[in-house]
Parts: sequence; C-alpha cells; structure tokens
Amino acid sequence: MNNKGNQKHLTFEQRVDIEKGLTENKSFAEIGRTIGKDPSTISKEVRLHAHTKEHPDAGYTNPPCIHRKTCKIVCLCDEQCGIVCKLCRKPDMQCINICPGYETAECEKLKKPPYVCNGCVKKTNCLMPRKFYSSKYAHDEYRSVLVDCRVGINQTPESIQAMNDLLVPLIKEKHQSIGHIYATHAEELGCSRRTLYSYISNCVFEVRNSDLRRTVRYKKRRKPTQASAKDRFYRQGHNYEDFQNYIKEHPDINVVEMDCVEGKKGESKAILTFTFRNCNLMLMFLLEYQDQECVLEVFVWLETVLGQEAFK
Repeated sequence: MNNKGNQKHLTFEQRVDIEKGLTENKSFAEIGRTIGKDPSTISKEVRLHAHTKEHPDAGYTNPPCIHRKTCKIVCLCDEQCGIVCKLCRKPDMQCINICPGYETAECEKLKKPPYVCNGCVKKTNCLMPRKFYSSKYAHDEYRSVLVDCRVGINQTPESIQAMNDLLVPLIKEKHQSIGHIYATHAEELGCSRRTLYSYISNCVFEVRNSDLRRTVRYKKRRKPTQASAKDRFYRQGHNYEDFQNYIKEHPDINVVEMDCVEGKKGESKAILTFTFRNCNLMLMFLLEYQDQECVLEVFVWLETVLGQEAFK
C-alpha cells in the first residue's frame, strides 16, 4: 500500500497500523512505508496523541526517584540506624511518602523515537511513568479536535473540502504564498484572506502555519565553543602516571582495583569486581543493571555488613 502524497488525514485503519508497528518496534520510516506517509507525519502523530498510563494496582511499587543514584539520606525515621533510607524495607519508609526531596524519575527512552513504550520489553513491570500510543484513543482525540475547531465556521463540509484540495498542493508542493494564491484563485476560495488565515490557524485544513512562507523563523546559529586546556584542570594529578608515582612513593599502601565485566550484547546484567593486589583476592557482585545505582547499592551493602570502621 502506497498512498504517499494523497494529502489525506490519517484514517482509523492507518492509526491501527501505526500502533501495530510501534508494538513490533518498527521505525517511523518502516511504518510510513506501510501506510504511505512520511516518517515525520508518523512522528508528529505519535507525539501528539501519546498518553500516560498509570498502573491499575493502587498498591503497586512507587516509581523511582530522580535522585536515587546519588542519594545518601539517612535517619528520616529518627532511629539513627545509619542505613541509607532508600534501602530500608519497612512498609512505612517509602521515599515518596517521607522524603521532601523525592522527584519521580522519567525514562530517557521517551525523549527520543519512538517516544512511547508500546514495544518496550519492560513495559509491564516498569516503575517509571509510561506512555503509550493507542489507535482508538488517538482517533477519538483527533475527531474531538476536528469537531471543536470547525464549530462556527460559515462553510459547508463540501466547501471546506474543496478549499482544502485547492490549498494543500499549492502551499505544500508549490510553496506558494497566500497572497499569490489569492491573486489567481480568489473566486474559488470564496472568503477573505483574513478568514483564510484564521482557518489555517485553527487547523481546519491539512496545512499549518509552519507550511506558510515567512511564517517560520530560525534563530541565528552560534559557533560551537572549543574547550581549552584550562577547562581540563580536573585531570591534573589524576592520570595513570600520577598513580604510578604515588605507588612508588607509598609502597606499603593497599591497592584495590575495581572493574565491571559485561555479558552478552543486549543483556543488562554485569559483574562488579574488586581485586586486592596485596593478597590476590577478588570479590565479585552480580549487578542487575550496569549503572551507578547498582554499584552504589553494593558499596552501601558492604558498609552495612562490615560496619563503618571496617569499611573505611
């Protein structure tokens, strides 16, 4: 099926194909080829009609905090236990209820295509706010907007469609201005230039203000700044050569090497290792995810088990 360039509104069947393509993790380009639309059209449709879906169970685990990877807050319960509060398993010690700095984290994947969770393998158990594209929801929302924006228009549906069929190819394909169109098609349009601009602003037609000449303006591009040597002062004294010199000056110091062993490509789990040079001892910890939060949890666990003095 290839109706590209037919300048029609998206139908319900096309929206169903979009939802199916998103569930199958197809790109906007692949979905566009299926329904005969440009990838940018698919992108606009998804971003415009994506909606947030809450977990149905009120007792579901609360979404994680944006500060969870660096948070070291303790003793919110006034018991002076010394355990980091985010690791506490008491039912009344949930960060969302007791921590004044709690902020719900958002998934970084939603900031880039496909902008929704339809095809994500973690969508069922994910604790973060989730966004989905639903063909039925999108079409109902589209119909509602279409009806609202056409209320009060002193035109029949047939005349609106005729005006739309005239304007779309002239503006989108030939890039003609409204003034040029009026010079040759004023009688066919049957309304004033001001009224036509109002119709376009209210999304009555398939053309938008961004399609009109001289409507869009771009900011002047700034030249990228180049980092100078003074911007890298933080590296001074922290190079490998500095480390080697420090070892020579302090031969009795205990050195512990930390590393992370990755698994197969696509797997999230990893192994965090600590190697003690003085005794050839290696400790290994399985991480659910290779991120700072999981590494921090290992350090917190070690501090809890060993005690602060032994941990130091």
